[in-house]
Amino acid sequence: MSIKQAWLNIPVKDLEKSKAFFKAIGFRSNPMHEHNPHIGSFYIGANDFVLMLFPDAAFGRIVQHTVSNPAEGKEMLINIDAESREEVDAMAETVRKAGGKIFAEPAEADGWMYVLGFEDPDGHRWAVLYMDMSKMPQQ
Repeated sequence: MSIKQAWLNIPVKDLEKSKAFFKAIGFRSNPMHEHNPHIGSFYIGANDFVLMLFPDAAFGRIVQHTVSNPAEGKEMLINIDAESREEVDAMAETVRKAGGKIFAEPAEADGWMYVLGFEDPDGHRWAVLYMDMSKMPQQ
């Protein structure tokens, strides 16, 4: 099997609210699904990683399972690479203005990373991090 691309599908409670949030934090609308009223789709980063948003009921049908409640537990953390500490700080302000919740203010981590943690409107957790590879511990 040759894998061409991978993408992330997440459940959302209010599709329009989630679309507005991700657009406000700088994710680019995927033109293939831009006018679809039943799903949301965005590109993330230079390589156009695809984020798909599905209303809870539709997501449940797709995964053939109960949709978990992010307020009760977390099963993943989605990371976004930043080019600088300033980008991390700027994203924190952008997330705040867009209505996201900061769960970890931008801060140093492990002596070589600068990290922000935030939740989208549905409680999915995201991290934006700048990695200073010159300070990364050697094995």
